[in-house]
Amino acid sequence: MSVLDATFLRIETPESPMHVASLEIFRIPDGAGEGFVREIVEAFRGPGPLTKPFDLVLDDGPLSGLAPSLVPATEIDLEYHVRHSALPAPGGERELGELVSHLHGVTLDRSRPLWTCHVIEGLADNRFAVYVKVHHALTDGVGGMRLMTQALATTPDGSWSAPWHHSAQRPAAARRGPAFPTASIVRSALPLARGFAGLVRRTGEPVTRPFEAPATPLNGPITAARRVATQQLDLKRIGAVAEQTGTSINDVFLAVCSSGLRRHLSDIDQLPVQSLTAGVPVSLREPGETGANAVGYLWSGLATDVADPRARLDAIHRSMKASKDHLKTMPPEARKLFTLATMAPVIGVLLTGLGTRRRPPMNVTISNVPGPTKPVYLNGARLEAFYPVSIAVQGQTLNITCVTYDGKLNIGFTGCRDSLPHLQRIAVYAGEALDELAAASLPRKPRTRKPRTPRTSSRKLVS
Repeated sequence: MSVLDATFLRIETPESPMHVASLEIFRIPDGAGEGFVREIVEAFRGPGPLTKPFDLVLDDGPLSGLAPSLVPATEIDLEYHVRHSALPAPGGERELGELVSHLHGVTLDRSRPLWTCHVIEGLADNRFAVYVKVHHALTDGVGGMRLMTQALATTPDGSWSAPWHHSAQRPAAARRGPAFPTASIVRSALPLARGFAGLVRRTGEPVTRPFEAPATPLNGPITAARRVATQQLDLKRIGAVAEQTGTSINDVFLAVCSSGLRRHLSDIDQLPVQSLTAGVPVSLREPGETGANAVGYLWSGLATDVADPRARLDAIHRSMKASKDHLKTMPPEARKLFTLATMAPVIGVLLTGLGTRRRPPMNVTISNVPGPTKPVYLNGARLEAFYPVSIAVQGQTLNITCVTYDGKLNIGFTGCRDSLPHLQRIAVYAGEALDELAAASLPRKPRTRKPRTPRTSSRKLVS
């Protein structure tokens, strides 16, 4: 395993499970029989070779604690890995959220392949859900989204399979994980030095740095209990706001999250004077690279100290642009080294458990993962929503991740149930924030002055 992949194993504790997950909601096709969901469960449990990483298990050799590695599992019990569940009546979003919140707080069994799937029927409006969790040591957000969607059909009657039965093979020339040969490191030395100098200089729009975030209730200790909330926004509306304001879709997404957090912290009288900081993961995956994790971080201010929503969006846009422009000043090899180097102290804080005892590296992690642009299907059932469910760690009680799919922005809010008891409110506030931002971004109509009419005096003229 790469150093980064193994890190997710080392920092895992019972209070901080290190798995990522997806919650997929499907609509059962008209005319389907009563056993439709059961047929999918049986297909998911069907025989056949499993594809990577679903066929791998941790090696229990004598050096496994120092250098973890993955080996093919000799035996896999698919009835254990694929569970069939049902929601209590009325089978609404609340009941689904409670079940997924509970499932997400349970660590994966390290003696087995590090994944489980729950097929959940009984969802209202003739729907069912599939919740799959995979250890972060096996995949990152981009890789996980691909694992879940590449096995689905692009038409209602198209062929499909379970992600662990999907037969797509990696290109033979693909290389696993980032490689940094000595020559590359030497060539990157000067650009790296300039990159770190750019973090120190505070001229123009300053580049946001880790460990500048204020202390907030989002950065306290966590327990194993999780709460999951979701929100679905229209991508066209977000794109329209971005076009009207000269920003990006990701800028608008960050502004929506910022507004929800600002309103929540104001509600509990805990909004800091200083702006919150977000860690924004960026994919470092190169063409043909197949490592489990290839992710780094940019850092962005969320302008939570700005009351006006349009001005807040503009400030977020400037902060993200400064971070991206700073990264672009370095050649590709140096960018990856620089990003991983700035992550190193953050990982160190997580490894040592200091996340709750010092200034946080960021207040919240906010990720944006691109997904399919067209509808996909499972045995004819249309995928209606794809929500990512991510990780909370000590000192980082909230994670916000979205996946774009078929014209929608599907946002998953993952938090500690005990440290962040009103997570659903943040999701609701984020939805309302888009309405507010759309109204604030409309072109202002020029004010037209009415022609002045002569004033008549009520006084009589005296001759």
